Amino acid sequence: MRLHLVTVPYRYDTHDEGLGQGPGALVAAGLGERLTARGHETVGPFAAMLDDAEREDGRTAVNIGRLGARTAALVAAARREGAGALVLAGDDTAAIGVLSGVQLADGAATPVGVIWLDAHGDFNTPETSYSGILAGMPVAILAGLAGPLWREAAGLAATVPTDRILLAGIRDLDEQEAVLLRSTDTRIVTVHDTTGGSSLQTAIERLANRCTHLCLHVDLDVLDPHLVPSASTPSAGGLEIDEAAEAMAMALRTGKVATVSVAGLNPGAGKRGERSIASSLALLDEALAVWERCPPASPAVPSG
Repeated sequence: MRLHLVTVPYRYDTHDEGLGQGPGALVAAGLGERLTARGHETVGPFAAMLDDAEREDGRTAVNIGRLGARTAALVAAARREGAGALVLAGDDTAAIGVLSGVQLADGAATPVGVIWLDAHGDFNTPETSYSGILAGMPVAILAGLAGPLWREAAGLAATVPTDRILLAGIRDLDEQEAVLLRSTDTRIVTVHDTTGGSSLQTAIERLANRCTHLCLHVDLDVLDPHLVPSASTPSAGGLEIDEAAEAMAMALRTGKVATVSVAGLNPGAGKRGERSIASSLALLDEALAVWERCPPASPAVPSG
């Protein structure tokens, strides 16, 4: 299968620092070569970059949105070639640009589902968040519950109905975030149910039957902290590599995954960073081996 490797080497709107170094670390460690060895035709990497002239002081969310528009253009280019987009991002805020790219190529009316593998729900809004951390809000932004200026800057034409959102591997929700989630149709599969029984498989099949395209997002803190010891937001009781790979594979086997985005790798902290890189490579190597097809490219979609 043909894959476009897209990198978003930023933490928020800051280039190549902290988590922003994660994409480059994976590329340097040979991810592209591993994918080729698995039989993929890999092109890139193509880097999404935010022009300094576009950056506005004090408007981080808008800056992230503008960076997302750059990501969207690269994802759309992959879609128009009928290729899968593998997006290596610094943090979870890049997901808005990824979905924007699918809409740009395939049309805003395309029924897209989101599968979000993460220790956390990332469903906070400015009103529910204790910390105000933007990386804890992307799913709520995609759902249209917050961040209109962010979405506009990223070119996200349509929000995602909450009955097309599946959160899996979850084990750490803020109290008000959990209340907000219960008021929506978002499907939550806890870390326990991700590995035990058929709950995740059933949820993915149900979502795939209702959508023509799926966007699979993986925050690496879905893994247990012993596997990613440099993680910025560790949460005990996470998945082992084979468990996370199988969760990803369930989605990929549907043949409807258009994009896979991966975020949250902190390659620093010496030996801990090295361990995190090795675990991330092992996860992607195992999971992406089953990515054999993606939705066909849509006919040309009028712009504007």
